[in-house]
Amino acid sequence: VMSVVNAVGSLIARTTKLGVYCNAGRENAVASTKAFTTQVTVLALISLWFKELKDKVNGITQPSAEAELLKESLMRLPICCGMALKNRDQCRAVAERLDGKEHCFILGKGFGEPVAMEGALKIKEMCYLHAEGYSGGALKHGPFALIENDENGKQGATPIIMLILDDNHAHHMRTAAEEVRARGADVIVITDNEDLADGIDENPILIPSNGPMTALGAVLPIQLIAYELAMLRGINPDTPRNLAKAVTVD
Repeated sequence: VMSVVNAVGSLIARTTKLGVYCNAGRENAVASTKAFTTQVTVLALISLWFKELKDKVNGITQPSAEAELLKESLMRLPICCGMALKNRDQCRAVAERLDGKEHCFILGKGFGEPVAMEGALKIKEMCYLHAEGYSGGALKHGPFALIENDENGKQGATPIIMLILDDNHAHHMRTAAEEVRARGADVIVITDNEDLADGIDENPILIPSNGPMTALGAVLPIQLIAYELAMLRGINPDTPRNLAKAVTVD
C-alpha cells in the first residue's frame, strides 16, 4: 500500500510504510486548496515512475512520447499556475454573478470532470452555495430539469461553469454548453482556447494550454471564484461552519 500525504511522519505514512510526500507546506485552511493540486502532481510523478520501471523491466530504452509530454507538462506547471492566477479580476466578476444564487453547476469531461467536482466542493465549503460537479454529458440525465432562466428563476438564470478544454472532448463540451445556454442558463466558460467559447461566453476565463496537465490549471480559477464569493458573503474561507481540520470519527 502506497500513501500520498503532506505531513512527514503522519499516521497514514507510518501505517503504509511507503509515503510519497507532497511537500506543500502547512495548510491552515480547513478547505484545503493546495492538497488537490499537489496530490495530482505527485500522482502524475508516480505514474511516470511506474512507466520507467516497466520499460526497464521490458528492456525498453527509448522513452515514450506520452511520458516525455507529461514530463514537459510537469516542468511547465509552476509557470502555468502563475499565469492562471492572473485572472483574479475575472474571477471576482464571476463571483459577483454567483452572489445571491442558490445553485451552481460545474461541468467537465475527461480530465476536466474531477476538476469540476473539486471546484464544486470548494464552492460548497467556502461559500455555502449548493454546487454540483458533473460530467459534461451527465447533465441531461436529471439536473437538466433544474436549469432556470431569467424569467422563471427565483434568483434569475442558473449559473453553470463549463470547462471546455482543447482536447478530444472539446466538441462534446461545446455542444453541452450550447444546450444549457439555449435553456437560459448563465454560462461561464473556462478554457485554454478562446475560440471554443465563441458564441457562448463573451468573456471566458483563459488558462494556459499545458498538455495533459491543462485541466489542473482550471482548478485555480474555480478556487479563486470560491474565495472571492466567500469574501462577498462575509464568510471566512479558512474556517467554514460545521467543518473541522481533523476528522476523528468514522
